[in-house]
Amino acid sequence: MKIYIIPTITNGKKLRSIHSTLTSTFTLTSTLTLTLTLTLFFTLLFYLTPLYAQDSTRSEAFRENFSRKYPLIKAKYPSYSLIAGYLLVTEANRNDPFAQHELGLRYLTATGFDADTAKAIYWIRKAVDQNLAAARFNYGIMLYNGIGVPWNPFEAFQNFKIAAASGLPDAQFAVGLSYTDNLLRNRDLNKAYHYFKLAAAGKYEPAKEAIAQLLRSGFTPMQDSLSKKEIQNLTKPADDAAQLMDPNWDLDFYDFEKNNKKEKDSDIINEIVKKKPDELKNYLGINNLNADKMPKDSSALGLLGFAAESGSPEAILITGRAYAGGVNFKKDLVLSAFNYLRAYRLGSLKAGQYLFELLQSKEFFNKLKERVSAGDPDAMYAWAGISALGFDNQISNQQALDFLKKAVDKKHIPSMIEMGLLYSTGTLVQKNKSKAVEYWSMAQKLGSKEAAVRIAIINVVEPGSKNISEDISTLTQISNEGSVLAQTALGYCYEKGFGVKENKGIAIRLYRQASQRGNETAYNSLKRMYDELRPEDDEFKIYEEN
Repeated sequence: MKIYIIPTITNGKKLRSIHSTLTSTFTLTSTLTLTLTLTLFFTLLFYLTPLYAQDSTRSEAFRENFSRKYPLIKAKYPSYSLIAGYLLVTEANRNDPFAQHELGLRYLTATGFDADTAKAIYWIRKAVDQNLAAARFNYGIMLYNGIGVPWNPFEAFQNFKIAAASGLPDAQFAVGLSYTDNLLRNRDLNKAYHYFKLAAAGKYEPAKEAIAQLLRSGFTPMQDSLSKKEIQNLTKPADDAAQLMDPNWDLDFYDFEKNNKKEKDSDIINEIVKKKPDELKNYLGINNLNADKMPKDSSALGLLGFAAESGSPEAILITGRAYAGGVNFKKDLVLSAFNYLRAYRLGSLKAGQYLFELLQSKEFFNKLKERVSAGDPDAMYAWAGISALGFDNQISNQQALDFLKKAVDKKHIPSMIEMGLLYSTGTLVQKNKSKAVEYWSMAQKLGSKEAAVRIAIINVVEPGSKNISEDISTLTQISNEGSVLAQTALGYCYEKGFGVKENKGIAIRLYRQASQRGNETAYNSLKRMYDELRPEDDEFKIYEEN
């Protein structure tokens, strides 16, 4: 399995790991249900229609999405006084590209001028038309995120490429990224390495981190034909960028290729629990949660438990690893499988790998059968799921279904959710949406956040739904608590304008975040949205990988 990076800007927050290539071929119309007769996977059941981004006319979007780590203004016009503003406008009208770019930034950030996105775009475009590298890069960032202008990653790339050719390290890094995800361009890690090396020579730190990641993954670059002199000619000091914001291309959790090194459960878990609170919250997908909503137990294990309960596949996978290795928990292979199944259903492909490895153990099946015979609902749920995945054929489909029903009778929440899924998809039972909601309502009353999310999704996509503001609030809140399912559904709401103002830029950002966390449905939605906009130029054709 390969893991690739894709940049995103979200209030300066760090990017997240993805557990599958960001060139997904899944859509929200596609189902997470396996072709096997029993499923543990939920179908969002969304029907897609084309969506066109709407231009923003306010600058609030920029204040919400851009951090100000670096200076926004070139030293040429350092003062914010009235006379300085007058001179800036004068120079901009005289076609000075630096003044035009700076004036656009000031309108964008309300620095010395009233916020006006339309004027900001007008002046930045003026500088773009004169090929000012910093303007090209900043305008590319705006296009890439659909902020103030319609989302268009292809036009963004063209601007990045031109800025990169002029020697801007930030843009060189952005171009390098385009060769890693197979969304915008065909994946070519040698080209990615080439551009990362250029950016690193320009002292752009994220590029150095990306190179280190590539090399750690086992990637061997082709001999670089660039001489030191050529690299110097193609690079500029990073502080000359006058960039609009810090893109914050964080690579903490990325791997470009599968790492074949055997990792110990204890090493992985200890590394995670030793992270600083903010880093751990970011890793678990709860970094956007308000402080007053955080769990009382702010320890690493407390945050893990909170995020797992909310539907964070990262937290659930870590819990599975902990049970498998007996780290911080008593060793329990059945509970390990139980958590792997839950994480895998939420899109963690790594969880599927670990589950398959676990099933090679005779000890596991002996424990599983003992626990099922004793009426353990976790074990019954686990065996039903393993059967559904086709990893084991020791029980029939009917037996698997019976296991789930028995577990439901014991008020086992995950089994209630799965029974709801069966009725929502018509698997093993006659399709019945009301029956599905009935099971999910049972689980929600017992405190299941996942059940609450699934009910909210049905309400949002149900034709003729009236007031769904409460459902949008549910999705937003639980997404902030770490639910990748809620995050993906919320992205769809913004894409379609269900309960919120239609905004393709926000939808893309949410899909990216969920994709980077391993969610296949969000991953697929990214690919679909790229394909809907993809130019017919050969430059942007994507070819299937072997």
